[in-house]
Amino acid sequence: MAGAIEEYEQEVNEGHKPKLRFLARAWNIPKSTLQRRVKGLVSGYRHASVKSPLLSANAESELARLVKMLAERGFPLERSDIRRIAFQYAKMNDIPGFSAEKQKAGHYWFEGFMKRNPNLSLRKPESLSAARASGMNLTVVEQWFQTYTSLLHRLHIQDMPSHLWNCDESGLQDHFISKKVVGVTGKSCFQVTSGEKGETTTVLAGFNAVGTYTPTMVIFKGKRLRAEWLEERPENAIIRVSDNGWINSQLFLEWGQRFVQQLPKEDPRPHVLLLDGHYSHVFNLEFLELMKKNNIHVVSYPPHTTHALQPADRSLFRSLKHHWQELGRKWTRKTGGKKLPKQLFFSVFSPAWKKAATVENAQAGLTLLLIINCLELFVLKDYQ
Repeated sequence: MAGAIEEYEQEVNEGHKPKLRFLARAWNIPKSTLQRRVKGLVSGYRHASVKSPLLSANAESELARLVKMLAERGFPLERSDIRRIAFQYAKMNDIPGFSAEKQKAGHYWFEGFMKRNPNLSLRKPESLSAARASGMNLTVVEQWFQTYTSLLHRLHIQDMPSHLWNCDESGLQDHFISKKVVGVTGKSCFQVTSGEKGETTTVLAGFNAVGTYTPTMVIFKGKRLRAEWLEERPENAIIRVSDNGWINSQLFLEWGQRFVQQLPKEDPRPHVLLLDGHYSHVFNLEFLELMKKNNIHVVSYPPHTTHALQPADRSLFRSLKHHWQELGRKWTRKTGGKKLPKQLFFSVFSPAWKKAATVENAQAGLTLLLIINCLELFVLKDYQ
């Protein structure tokens, strides 16, 4: 191809009108291919049968930066995760080409993306167990604290507890059963209930290290939100529905928008938001872009603290579920074992929330995370 193009240009410079058919036959190349190049429709002479990437070089560079940032902060992505995020990016920027049915970029796009970004590679993650004390656990804990503290110092908010936030969600069952009761020895003990299967309602809440709470989102199971379900709801609460009563990416994005609106506009300093690895958190490009745009840095917990040791689980939700069950059992006894209907949900939830969502619980949750991890780090060093 290079020889054919060179001969064509030489004949043109000499004032001749070269025959493309003869040139193509002489150099054993397709005439149409040569024609596209001499007309400038395709630049150069190298193989050009592969389509250009759907995302621009700048877009792929931004996506690669996001992948690296998520991996460093505890959210490593799998092959399919990156393909989904690429689809979200294309959809946000009206870039056609990826499958709308599959909701993710193609296999060959991913292969090309990895080749164009050699600083990324597929790796098998180490399996960590909370019950196993090992050198790897110690390494992970130390690395997490180093990353976390260096981020706070780089952002100059290491002494700003008001800029350290935690967000999490938990489910409340409308089925109130006592764990243990006092009965007559040797005889069966029964509790009157509705006999119906319990339904889960999700509560999404957040707070910072000084005890300020974010807007609280309550998600009922249902297709359409009814006005009578909103009676007695707490102030600053967002009430929504989903098919299964669980959080999803769109609802989490809406919560993020309300969270951003709450932040003081007169203070330009960045914030840090601690999250777990829930799908709606990590694989939510719109949410991550919203946080980036508003100078909020999203960080995951260390791998072995993603369940029992999360700040909200250890303080806020433990207290909320205790008061929810206590008040719910009282309601059940008063009604003869009836199931709590949605229109009366907040008659039980609001007083339970008021007792649980205290400044002390918020401060204790984030402080407890640091204490537990510091103690665990000390124990692991002592073990070695």
